[in-house]
Amino acid sequence: MRTTRPRAGLLAAVAALVVAGCGNGPALTLPTPTPSRPGPAMVQIENSILARPQAGLQQADLVYEYLAEGGITRMTVIYFKPSGSQRIEPVRSARPVTIKLWHAYHGVVFFSGANQHVLDAIAQQQIPALTEGSDGGIYFSRDPSRRAPHNLYTDGDRLRQGLSKHAPQITYQLPKPGVPAASPAPAVANRIVFDQTNAHRVTYTYSASDGAYVYGTETGPLVDADSGQPIKPVNVVLVQVSHHDAGFTDVLGAPAVDFDLQGTGPADLFTQGHRYPAKWDLSNPELPLRILGADGKPMPLPAGLTWIHLVDPGTPITVS
Repeated sequence: MRTTRPRAGLLAAVAALVVAGCGNGPALTLPTPTPSRPGPAMVQIENSILARPQAGLQQADLVYEYLAEGGITRMTVIYFKPSGSQRIEPVRSARPVTIKLWHAYHGVVFFSGANQHVLDAIAQQQIPALTEGSDGGIYFSRDPSRRAPHNLYTDGDRLRQGLSKHAPQITYQLPKPGVPAASPAPAVANRIVFDQTNAHRVTYTYSASDGAYVYGTETGPLVDADSGQPIKPVNVVLVQVSHHDAGFTDVLGAPAVDFDLQGTGPADLFTQGHRYPAKWDLSNPELPLRILGADGKPMPLPAGLTWIHLVDPGTPITVS
């Protein structure tokens, strides 16, 4: 009884405040809870010469691209509200950094397998992750026009189906679209060139008519097979972050790579034909990565596809 009386008294006091708010006195204002919603689809996409042309990337909200092995990059492609029957391909394996990105966005990982160390982490951390055999194979198909293993695909409707069954509920709020501050005046950046790896040179050319950058590679434009057109991110972010040997080999026997994606570090934002010095912030590993301006506040980005490249600290960037 001694444990219930104080609680009863507290409830009575709260009730009295609520009643008082119904009269002439000031109303008791309760905080409005943040509505929850399903986490995003996080699709692992390959970016090797054999994987091109990829499909379904232009419809994404956010793309992280990073070194996988041997100079080849991989992408974690994020769709917050996937829909449609357009193919998204080729789907490939999860990597150690996929685990970090999941903790930041809390979605469902769609992938085609992984090293046993990564699979064990997915299981131990209870990460929702769907592969070719999940739920009777309803989330993926094989493209007969491509050679295996570069032919596994999904689509927006299948991603949405997977989210409806497996996605955790999230409450974090994404930044509202906007334009970065014009002061200090940003430098012009109509052309951007950098080496993401020793085998992958990236060239972005700004298209004023599209309000976006055309993504070029060492073999020509990165084309989206759905449209037959070059992929055009509205916002390009270069995040400087070190990588290291993950301590095991991948499925092909190459050393696996992981990234020190935690805390803060320097970044560059390119949007609307301009360059903005910035800082990336993942101080809280359970919330999405933030891009901060010189004032330390999150930078608003124009609406559209945002492409984030993880590059080595000090990577030379040629801008003109």
